[in-house]
Amino acid sequence: MTTVIFDSVYGSTQRYAQELANQLNAEILPLADAKNQAHLDKLGVDKQPLIVMSPVHGPSITAADFVKKHDFGDRPVAVVVVGMTLLEEARAKDQLAIPLAKKPAVEHFYLPGRLNYSELKFKHKMIMKTMIAALRQKKDRTPNEQNMVDCYERDVDETNFAELAPIVQWAQRNS
Repeated sequence: MTTVIFDSVYGSTQRYAQELANQLNAEILPLADAKNQAHLDKLGVDKQPLIVMSPVHGPSITAADFVKKHDFGDRPVAVVVVGMTLLEEARAKDQLAIPLAKKPAVEHFYLPGRLNYSELKFKHKMIMKTMIAALRQKKDRTPNEQNMVDCYERDVDETNFAELAPIVQWAQRNS
């Protein structure tokens, strides 16, 4: 059975994971639960697709870290990252290329996320405030940087379940 594992900080990755699991009739599992030995043993022998999802949270991509640390044998594996970087830029940059360089068979997907300033923890608000202050000083901003400035202190939801279609197709091809 296809398995969808997810890590979520503010909920958008979890929403995507639930929708993806529904579309694929897949098992869904929080990343924290997937780390126990019984689940790891099962994940390594199943031949059905494994999809690991997480947000980009600062410099951390927990889905990539999880996949890097484990051997899933011949099981088809995809890492899905949810973030606020403009989708075209996220796909062009391919943030997963370096962390997953030693796992070339792992497929990479990027999804647009949600950032609700009204829900951010104080620490995250301060990080964003510092980043935006620096970007405002920059003369030639990239489209992504300009988008960050424009969206500052606003609740922005770019979640789009239609963007799951390539992931569903990949999972169906590898089932």
